Order: sequence, then structure tokens, then C-alpha cells
Amino acid sequence: MSFFSRLSIVLCALILAACQSTGSDGKPLSEQEILQKRQATLAMSKTGLAAFVKQNPAMKKEIEAAPGYAVFNTTNVNVVLLVLARGEGVLFDKRRSEPVFMEAMKTGEGVGAGYQQQYQIIIFKNTDAIDQFLLTSIDGQHGGMDVDANFSAGSGGTVRSFNPYISIYTVGLSGYDLQANYGGTLYLVDRQLNDAKTLDALPSKTK
Repeated sequence: MSFFSRLSIVLCALILAACQSTGSDGKPLSEQEILQKRQATLAMSKTGLAAFVKQNPAMKKEIEAAPGYAVFNTTNVNVVLLVLARGEGVLFDKRRSEPVFMEAMKTGEGVGAGYQQQYQIIIFKNTDAIDQFLLTSIDGQHGGMDVDANFSAGSGGTVRSFNPYISIYTVGLSGYDLQANYGGTLYLVDRQLNDAKTLDALPSKTK
């Protein structure tokens, strides 16, 4: 991965950490706003997952058998040489009674200009993969950074996983594709949308 891509991801880390869920006035969300946003994110995850399964029905059994999966809704904006995408999502870990609400940001290099709405589906094939995804921390927060934790840029701008127990699919109007097709993705647990019980139950690093 080029220095430009790494620098972009670091910048996005700072931006995303500063943009944890807030109201339109920049203040923390109210209890009602938190509830509404949780419901909207869960509804999005159902829509994204349904779109993915509709395009690839065979994946339904794999998702049902998996110990966990995550769904993100990302808006991709490609401006000249920089691709940016920011979205919200939710991780479902079958060991937990409550989902984990998250945010995501992608950066990469591209050519031209464009705009596309996409879903990102992440399937975890064992519980260790889920914990690894959550354990990687940035600025003291739980989250997963695929560039360092699980992924590396491959040929043709694709992203290949160092961890065979994590699969990522992008789902758009034109179909689905295994693995993200550019750059890296930064994931952070949303501190506003998750309650204290969920945050306390996240995996922690052992000394």
C-alpha cells in the first residue's frame, strides 16, 4: 500500500473518531435520537443482507452457520485520485444478546469522479475472527482496521485477507463482489449508540 493510502487512512481515523454519532447541532444524541438511530441502523442491516442474499442465495446458509456477521451501509465518493466512503453498520455476534453498532470509513486511490451507494457484508467464520476485528484499537477505542489487522492491498487494487476466517463482500446495484475493491477500511465501535453493558462486554487485550 502506498504512503498516500496509509496517510489517508490515518487522517480518516482522526476524522471518524471525531465524528462519532452526534446530533445535527454537534451535541451528543438524546435518548430518543439514539433509539431512532439504532432502529434505522438495524433496518438498514436487514435491507443490505436481503439484497446480498437475493444476489447470491447460496450465501444464506453460510451466514446462518457463521458465529457472526456485520452489515455496513457506505456511500462511496470518487473524486479524481481519492476515494472516500463513510458509513454506519452493526455487528451481530451470536454470543451476545445485543448487536454492536459501528461506523466505517474507507480510503483508497481511484481515477475519475463518481458516487455510489453500497452495502458491505462481513462474515466471520469463527469467534476468534470476531474478537480480532473488535480488538484492534485506534486512539484508545475498540475497532478493527483491516489494513493492519487482517488485510493487505493486492494486485489490481483488490484487498485480500490475511485472515482466512473473515470474508468481505461489497453489494451494489450492479451486483456483489468478494472483498473490497480498493484501499483500506477503518471500523470503530459507536460509543453513542451502544449501551454501557455492550461496551463493557467487548473483548479486551490481555497483558
